[in-house]
Amino acid sequence: MQPTTLFHDTIGVMAVITIIPVFFIWLERATKWRIFNYLPAIIWIFVTPIALSNLGVIPKSSPVYSTFKSFAVPMFIVLMLLDINIRESFKVAWRSVGVLVMGSIGVVVGAVVAFVIFQSGLGADSWSGFGALAGSWIGGTGNLAAVAESLNTNPQIVGIVVLVDNFVYIVYFPIILMSMKWAGWYDRFTKVSRAEIEHFNQAAADIEQKSHVVRYNDVLTLVGISFACIFIANWLSGWLPEIPPVMTKKTWSMLIVTTFGILLSATKLKKVPGTKPLSLGLVYIYMTMMGAMADLNNIGSAYFFLLAGFVCIVIHFVFIVVASRIFRVDVSMAAVASVAAVGGAASAPVAAGYHREELIPISIMLALIGYALGNYLGVATAYLCHAVM
Repeated sequence: MQPTTLFHDTIGVMAVITIIPVFFIWLERATKWRIFNYLPAIIWIFVTPIALSNLGVIPKSSPVYSTFKSFAVPMFIVLMLLDINIRESFKVAWRSVGVLVMGSIGVVVGAVVAFVIFQSGLGADSWSGFGALAGSWIGGTGNLAAVAESLNTNPQIVGIVVLVDNFVYIVYFPIILMSMKWAGWYDRFTKVSRAEIEHFNQAAADIEQKSHVVRYNDVLTLVGISFACIFIANWLSGWLPEIPPVMTKKTWSMLIVTTFGILLSATKLKKVPGTKPLSLGLVYIYMTMMGAMADLNNIGSAYFFLLAGFVCIVIHFVFIVVASRIFRVDVSMAAVASVAAVGGAASAPVAAGYHREELIPISIMLALIGYALGNYLGVATAYLCHAVM
């Protein structure tokens, strides 16, 4: 039987899949075109392989995809969670962590409420897509991928989730930046004092940063530990009861890997550099593969999914405001906590720098805590959405 695509062998498919993210990441950095402010590289990385697979350049299904996903998804979970410093985060910014947690709960509540409202216009398996969207808005793209993979989410739904995630965020992020103008009345509303703000700024500025120098033994250590975690998690998941369609063996394995990553972040492995570039590289390749597998010929539910996304983000915002009052947090820290969840580690420092530069270190720490929460709460969101069907 003759191959139906231009690239069909293992090396050819991987060459295309890996060069797509490389091309758009470098294009964004080299040109700094304004279009990337509205349609970031991750959108092009996802959409381009959709076009290529439908034009017959690369296949929509391949053993390459399933093999890569089997180890890449749990591996980038372990890697990105190794950066968490939960003890330091709570010591320096326990109030901000409280706002982040409540904002994350707001995403879960918002997703379930939106699912109930728009359920009639959504597809049969859309409950898993809401879990992936919640994972992304609590953690980041890595959590979206992890939750979607653990729930066997249809690639078509993943495509819709990626588009909704980015479109809603394009609208939401400028509002968060503009919130700095609300400082006067917002801080009076939350009853935070200037002395408390200055004390927090000083503590945040003293946070120690990890070295950026990466050696070959660092890479080998991270890869070896990650595979060991994956192996043990897969073994342990076989002993746990399955509650389909949400709590399958794959879901249990993903949650166990998440737990391992959090536990290992309390060891000396936390200081090993290279976690971020390795994990992001795997995430971008994964998103390219999901794009290649997506079939967007029937995306009638996208309109309802987009409306649901806006309902979800509004409820998240309400939770952030209420949490700011409970924990007495100023508008800048509330904004950073919100973006740390919804935008992840890439956007949190941008928002922090716009509000107050001394918040940049803590913004990264908050985003990493969001990574830790994303998988658990994403799966919980999917479970709740399926329960109310």
